[in-house]
This record gives sequence, structure tokens and C-alpha cells, in this order.
Amino acid sequence: MKYGIVKLIFFLFPMFFIFSGCMLEDHEANEYKPTTMPTQKYELIVGIHPYLNTQKTFLAYEPIIRYLEKNIPLAHFTLETSLDYGDYERKLYAGHFDLALPNPLQTLESTKHGYRIVAKMKPDSVFRGVIVSRKENHIHSVEQLRHKPISFPASTALAATLMPKMFLYEKGLNVDKDAMPRYVGSQYSSIMNAYSKDTIAAATWPTPWITWQKENPQKAQEMELIWETPSLVNNGFVIRSNIDHNLSEKIVTLLCALDTSAEGKKLLKDAGFDGFEKASAKTYIPVEAFLKQYDRTLGLPK
Repeated sequence: MKYGIVKLIFFLFPMFFIFSGCMLEDHEANEYKPTTMPTQKYELIVGIHPYLNTQKTFLAYEPIIRYLEKNIPLAHFTLETSLDYGDYERKLYAGHFDLALPNPLQTLESTKHGYRIVAKMKPDSVFRGVIVSRKENHIHSVEQLRHKPISFPASTALAATLMPKMFLYEKGLNVDKDAMPRYVGSQYSSIMNAYSKDTIAAATWPTPWITWQKENPQKAQEMELIWETPSLVNNGFVIRSNIDHNLSEKIVTLLCALDTSAEGKKLLKDAGFDGFEKASAKTYIPVEAFLKQYDRTLGLPK
């Protein structure tokens, strides 16, 4: 009897280890997890302040957006336009955009709404206001604008509104008191108001003025630039502060290197500007100084 029990134990003992081993293998198989987790896809909304109309904004910036996407496979960028400056600012200050290209005033204001300044357009020399009129008006003095309508794209446009208004003030004309400012919604509308004689003069900035002349050569022959303001720091590029830091750095690096390759140079040429360079809040100290002076003198728009 004892011999039978011993024999049974010797028979079952190896079977226990075999069975246990099978259970262990099954358990490990069920518990196995891959060593690499699924990669994250970033969905990012890009907002360009409306210094161009919707069609021209897409023509200028959509290729640059696709270039970023090609070089950052984990990111998908959506370029979103705005109806006008007011619409754009509402979205920007609500944190709707993940990446944005605001004017310098909006750039500074965006830092109060969860954005950080990481780059800017270049060069600064083109960021100035210009005032144009029909040649037949023979404008040579600000006195000729007194009590006359003058078109501006928007009350908060820095280069195309605030800088020209300060320029005219320093020459003896307070536009808000001594003339009739009209905010017409876009740079091209401002120019066209002067061309169509709805206003005596129009304020804009070099980029849309030059483009408008190229696209309307016959009309441009009837117009002339009568004044231009000193330049200031160019448009900023901001990113929401909660965007992944490594992703932000990759975006900034790609943008600032656009003018170093043939592909990038073509994208910039088609977009109508020279490129980007790194920037921070300190870069915009001159803009802060201008805005403080403007506020003391004329009062910033609300």
C-alpha cells in the first residue's frame, strides 16, 4: 500500500510542475504589454491675424502649415481664419488658438491670456504704417485731411492704425477730434476706400500696400504713398503655454530655419515676408513703450 502511494506521488509530482508551468505561461501571456505605448497625435489650431483676406491668408500660410506637418508627423495643424480683427481677438483672448500670429499689440495682450511669445516675423523695418491717397488730391500737408474721412483697417491695428494716428498727431492732426476715422475691416478695404474716393486718405502697412499695387497695376497708377511712419517690432508668433514644450521647440526651430533652405525660401517668398526669428516678451519692450505713450496721448482703443 505504501509502495503504491509513493509510486503515485512520483508520478504526479512532475505533472504538477508541467501543469504549473503551463498556467504560468498562460498568465504571462495574458499579462503581456508592449514596451512602447501608442503615440499621441496633436491637433493644433493656427490663427493668423486678418491683415490679409481669407483667400490670401490660406494662399500665404497653408503651405507653411503643411510644411510643419510634414516635418512633425505627430501633429495635425488646422489654419483658421477670422472675419475681422474683433473676431480674431475674441478667439485669441479666449485661448481658442493653439498657435497664433498676432500683431504686436495683440502679441503683448495674448500673454495675459495663456500664451507665451516664442518668435516673430522679420524684418522689423517693414513693420511701419503708410498713408496713401489718390494722386489727384495732391496731399502734402496734414491740414488737407482736417475734417475729412480717413480709412483704417481696424481700431486695434498697430502698424496700420495706431502708428499712423500717432504720426499725424505729431504733425498736428488729432484724427479722432480733427478728422473722421473710418474702420473698414481690412487692409485692402482701407486702400480701396481711398481709391474709390470714399475717404481722402487710407492707412495701411507696406505688405498689403505693395501686394495691392502688384495685383492692381492700373489702379495703383492713380495712387501714391504720401507718408510713412518709423518702424517698430514686427508681428509676434505665440504658443499656448500648456502646449508640450518639445513640440513647441520643434515648431519654432522649423519656422526660424525656413529661410535657410530652398524649399523654405520659396514658401516665404510666396507668403510675402522674409521669415521668422526667435523672440520673447523682452523683444516687445519697444512696443510696450509706444503703447504707453499712445495711451497717455490719444488713449488706447478699448
